[in-house]
Amino acid sequence: MNSIETIIPIILLIIIGYAFKRINILKPNDAESLNKIVIYIAIPSLIFLAMYKTDISIIPLVAPIPFICLLVGATCGLLAYLFSKIRNYPRKTRWSIVITSSMFNSGFLGYPIVLGVFGGDGLIRAIFYDMGSMILFIVFGVLFSVIFAKEYLTVVKRALLFPPLWAIVLGLLLNFLHIDIGFLLSNTLNYLSGAAIPLIMISLGLSLEFKGMKENIGAVFSASIIKLIIAPIIAFIIVLILGIGGLEKQVTIIEAGMPSAMLSLVLAITYDLDIKTAAACIFTSTIFSMATIPLLLVFLS
Repeated sequence: MNSIETIIPIILLIIIGYAFKRINILKPNDAESLNKIVIYIAIPSLIFLAMYKTDISIIPLVAPIPFICLLVGATCGLLAYLFSKIRNYPRKTRWSIVITSSMFNSGFLGYPIVLGVFGGDGLIRAIFYDMGSMILFIVFGVLFSVIFAKEYLTVVKRALLFPPLWAIVLGLLLNFLHIDIGFLLSNTLNYLSGAAIPLIMISLGLSLEFKGMKENIGAVFSASIIKLIIAPIIAFIIVLILGIGGLEKQVTIIEAGMPSAMLSLVLAITYDLDIKTAAACIFTSTIFSMATIPLLLVFLS
């Protein structure tokens, strides 16, 4: 499947979710229920099957990918921090810009796109990139607990008990031990994983909000530029230096070009940051990514 055939249905599903909210078929609060289904059932099923069926021999090839994610995220966060410091934004606004510039929507949006364009082999690489995103989430949680003198155990616990993380661990473990999960469990997980992509996209559409865009518009657009343009360029330079090619290179750069992570809003809410700015950065980068991601796929084809 080519990039256009993949991107258009994904955009349509997001539009459907947003349209259903606008005409009151679904409520914004329904996004929370859909997110729970996605995070606790659908995505873990998708990840588990991908890890369970993968060829263990590729692990050395994909092992550097999470570290590249961390390096790209840290560099983008530093750029966002310097920009915010120069613009003299309040501390909470500054950190809201940093987290939305650093953290990638490598799961909710990255999985569907990579799976559609590159298939199951690409999804394996995307999952490893997303592992870096999970680590970023934990690091920011601990950092903010120090800066804002709040309890960090809640964030760490949330991250360590994150179902997709355990799906990776269990999938790889059963794969390595050659444990047969049987046709009943396998078929059930196949059905559940099939629901992941449409539910993710509809939930994303429900979550989109225009509020807050006009406030700190410079910060919002700067975060989008860092996420959608600078981040994939940094990833491209890194894979070039490391001599990484093939599918690993393509997926790493595509995932680096994903918009701001929805989990960054969780951090903004937990630590009472500038929630409006964080939400606006997520929304704006997500909308713009519908144009930048196809261009990135064309560049890599």
